[in-house]
Amino acid sequence: MLYIWQIRRSYRVSAAVISIGNITVGGTGKTPFTCFLAKYLYDHHKNVAVLTRGYRSQAEATGVLVSDGEKIVTTSALGGDEACVMARLLMHIPVWAGRKRYQNALHSIEKFNTNVFVLDDGFQHWQLVRDLDIVLLDGTNPFGNGYVLPRGILREPVLQLRRADIIVLTKAGKLTVAKKQALATYIRRYNKTAPLVEAVTEVVACIPFSAWVQRMGENNCVLEKRQRVITISALGNPLDFEETVQRQGYQVVSTRRYADHHRYEAADYQTWRLLAQQYQAVCITTEKDAVKIEAVQVKDIPLYVLSIEMKWTHGREEAERVLWKKIGA
Repeated sequence: MLYIWQIRRSYRVSAAVISIGNITVGGTGKTPFTCFLAKYLYDHHKNVAVLTRGYRSQAEATGVLVSDGEKIVTTSALGGDEACVMARLLMHIPVWAGRKRYQNALHSIEKFNTNVFVLDDGFQHWQLVRDLDIVLLDGTNPFGNGYVLPRGILREPVLQLRRADIIVLTKAGKLTVAKKQALATYIRRYNKTAPLVEAVTEVVACIPFSAWVQRMGENNCVLEKRQRVITISALGNPLDFEETVQRQGYQVVSTRRYADHHRYEAADYQTWRLLAQQYQAVCITTEKDAVKIEAVQVKDIPLYVLSIEMKWTHGREEAERVLWKKIGA
């Protein structure tokens, strides 16, 4: 609000800035979409870097380089869970964490000659001027009950969709044509011009934790269908992960949910170990969780990591046209 009233100043850098954000709390797919867009820009020969807040990390206030594009140079405790996941998935793309993203952007321009930034969870971030705002909406629950926090899940009123340059409907594969049309009509009440894009999430791998750590077999699903599994996650929206596991044909016999950003301890590992023995099952977790797991603690636990990717489908051409018009070819 202080930035809107111009009490605090916003800063522009000598590089294009693309914000990925939403208007609700909870998981809309910002992390996988940020990775998708960063790879897309890199494939189009941009010197791209990711700026993320590093929520609840030790370096959130000060800022830290999480990856130089070749290797991860910090821990998930210091840089944050999402930052370390992105750093792992984005080879050749630097990742920075910290809420002072303007300062991180200046460091990145100096160190890596960055010419495009992807600002993760940036729709409510005002310190850094951006050239393009992409807003993600969970197609299955885009606005909750329509109220802002704490009465609802909205971070700000739906009216603020008017600031979006591109609107991405995630989990679009779960919606009927009629629901998509009704949602599009509602969105157009607040934003008549932004391209409406549909995005889907695909499973690309489900491999042993030890292989995931070593970056081996990252495009394989080695578990057999009907395998008995225990889902383990510390997410804002664990149900989406659990449904994804079920859609792979696995038999979910138990579920362990922890608070978002939970740091795993010895007692947690022991619980997984006992559950795996009790149910004669394997454990499956997410990449966001895997970056926090200590390898030495799970050597005797049958633990697998589910890897996903997001891509946009319907409406892609118009979205790409707007993107390149805003940031320059």
